[in-house]
Amino acid sequence: AFPGAVERLAGTDRYSTGVAVATYGVDKAGLAWNGLALSTGENFPDALAGGVLAGKNGSVMLLTKSASQSGSVRAVLAAERDWIEQVYYLGGEGAISQTVRDAVAATLH
Repeated sequence: AFPGAVERLAGTDRYSTGVAVATYGVDKAGLAWNGLALSTGENFPDALAGGVLAGKNGSVMLLTKSASQSGSVRAVLAAERDWIEQVYYLGGEGAISQTVRDAVAATLH
């Protein structure tokens, strides 16, 4: 048996689950929205390595679709935009398209 309390974090898909985990990290684990890392949710290597970068920077990571921005990610970026000055895109345009990058920038500004 696990000696501590367990809190289940979930969403309707991997993108909204990522939002739930990031929000928990900011609200309860001392992490910040600024310097957040964005990684494709369609393949794991960038997110696996990028999670370390985000944690080392005291920030969180969100998953995104490669070709379009999910509604849950757009909503949290809009809600937290006052706290986000820097975003790290993990992988090239094959992982996160310029369309998504432009949509993130438009949401934040």
